[in-house]
Amino acid sequence: MAKDIVNQKNPGVVTPTAKRTNPSPESKDLLTVMNAYFDKRLSWLIWVILGITFLFSLMLFDSRVSLSGDDSFYIIRASDFIHSFKYPAFQGPLYPMVLSIFVAIFGISLVPLKVLSLIFVMGFIYLFFIAFRSRIPSSLLVITLLVLSVNSFILYYASQTYNEAFYLFMQIVLVLVFFSGFIDKEKEVSFKQDMQRHLILAISLLALALTKNAGYSAVIAVLGYFLLRGQWKNILYSIAAFGIVMIAFQGIKYMLWSDGGLQFSSQGSSLMNKDYYNPQAGKEDFAGFVTRLLDNSKLYLSKHFVSMLGLRKVTTAMSVSSTVTILIYLLSIGSLVITFKKNKYLFFTGLLAGAFLLISFLILQTKWDQNRLIIPAIPFLLLVIFSFIYYLSSIKEYKLLQVAVPILAVLIFFQSIAVTAKAVKENQKISGKYGGLSPDWKNYLKASEWAATNLPKDAIVACRKPSISFVYGKGRNFYGIMQLPAYSTDVFVNNWTKNDSAYMLFNYADFSGKQLNPQLFAMLKENMVAMLFVGDTVFFADKIEAGDRNSFYKEVNLAGFNYISSAGALKPLLDQGKLVKLYYPDSLLSQLQNAGVTHILTANLRRNSTQKDGMIINTVERYMAFIQEKYPQIFSKVSQIGDDDNEPATIVKIEYEKYGRKVKVPITK
Repeated sequence: MAKDIVNQKNPGVVTPTAKRTNPSPESKDLLTVMNAYFDKRLSWLIWVILGITFLFSLMLFDSRVSLSGDDSFYIIRASDFIHSFKYPAFQGPLYPMVLSIFVAIFGISLVPLKVLSLIFVMGFIYLFFIAFRSRIPSSLLVITLLVLSVNSFILYYASQTYNEAFYLFMQIVLVLVFFSGFIDKEKEVSFKQDMQRHLILAISLLALALTKNAGYSAVIAVLGYFLLRGQWKNILYSIAAFGIVMIAFQGIKYMLWSDGGLQFSSQGSSLMNKDYYNPQAGKEDFAGFVTRLLDNSKLYLSKHFVSMLGLRKVTTAMSVSSTVTILIYLLSIGSLVITFKKNKYLFFTGLLAGAFLLISFLILQTKWDQNRLIIPAIPFLLLVIFSFIYYLSSIKEYKLLQVAVPILAVLIFFQSIAVTAKAVKENQKISGKYGGLSPDWKNYLKASEWAATNLPKDAIVACRKPSISFVYGKGRNFYGIMQLPAYSTDVFVNNWTKNDSAYMLFNYADFSGKQLNPQLFAMLKENMVAMLFVGDTVFFADKIEAGDRNSFYKEVNLAGFNYISSAGALKPLLDQGKLVKLYYPDSLLSQLQNAGVTHILTANLRRNSTQKDGMIINTVERYMAFIQEKYPQIFSKVSQIGDDDNEPATIVKIEYEKYGRKVKVPITK
């Protein structure tokens, strides 16, 4: 039996000897015929594929801002970088830096900024072709590119200002660098060439990591490849080169911005929390990370990956499947095993996709559940699965499986076409910057524009979606109220214990339907320091100065109100196992005051975007309500966009001067 030999042009590809000679007609199987057919037509097929990609990208092009608001933050960081030279520290700084060039030229204009993403997607498709051409079987290359060219989930990012399109581009640049610099040149090279290629690789790795924190997974993939191939010198050199490049970058960053922290330090710390938005819940333990890995695997593989291939219909409540998840894992692992010997390029591709997905599954909160978070791995994961079936069917015993490659490709292609056609049809219904938006969002965006146009230039408006307001307000300053800061009940109880007679805790329910005399009402409001939620029961706490206690107690007792006057009496309530939340009105107000906030935009943004059921995202409204409990006249209405019965958005002014701007900030730490 003849032995396999190494393709001299591309040493990463192992070619059977039988295929290097002139095969007889009888020896030609389906895959050989497909490869021969595509080999002769690759030079013009790529332009057809690019044309299809461009055409569908245009038909899916969305000139509006995404309502999630995350994409708009990249524009904010780009604007801050170009205008204030502020380092875009959160997430990945490289994309906002690149985006800032276009912000400088076009300003806060969505269409030019979105066109940049289209260019990156087109660049990704072309470099994908360049990277894999002649390095993998042409049938695998053409099939994968055709499926990607009509995939609406990928092409969606060709008209968004998220960093997914840029990451795809930078990722394929890294792949091309690794293929040409290492797999193509596994023979000995000079020391100078070795240092040069490792430095180029290190720069490519750092660029990917600076685009998205998950890009550090590529470092694992590179080291994993060298380790599994037994290339010990490359491991040493690559670690040294990456360390040098990282130190140089950190040094430059420190000199320019006095920022010596690692990029992922702030976000990475939050990702380690059990609840990203609630640090008080503590850090995740080993069992928690295992649970994350398993749950996210099912979410992103059996739900999102399969639906992105058009093999599942996307619905509001989609189930997950352990069976499908295990099958995808088996296909991927099988591909790594078989391509380890058959094709080093595909083997590295599998490592790159696998490292990205595994790291993502470990750090992502399961409640996020967004297909966007695995988009960078989708093209490679698709290629990996096709590769397994391809190489398995090339084995004589499994030759009948060869028909599965074109059948699966055709199925995914036409299913993707169907999904994309539906998306195109929906997109054509949209016209103008408010097209397709429900009244709650129209009013919110119009209110943002009104605030930017009509309020004083130094006005700062607090709102729920500051990044979106920033874009529609053409770069005006908005302040985000993204969540309610809850405070430690332990600290509150300790402070009460130290000064036991100073606090009084009242149940709101006791005041229902009762008329208070003005003096008592004023005393209760003036001395309020906190609002405490214990399950469904709401309390408010007053702190009474020593000189006022006698008169305060007299008024309260005269009115016949019950109250808790000692920390010891409060503790049994807190030990009932109910959900406890503590808020300080003065701290909430001071947070706005310290940020220079002058106005607040309050809206009726729906929790369920498809239903007007009265359920809204009420973070801002609750924030205001806690402040208003102590300062009833603090807010005055300035403008309203939309009718009262049609989900209006309202702009109010904060009247600090009515209360003399004397806001006492309680001890909360």
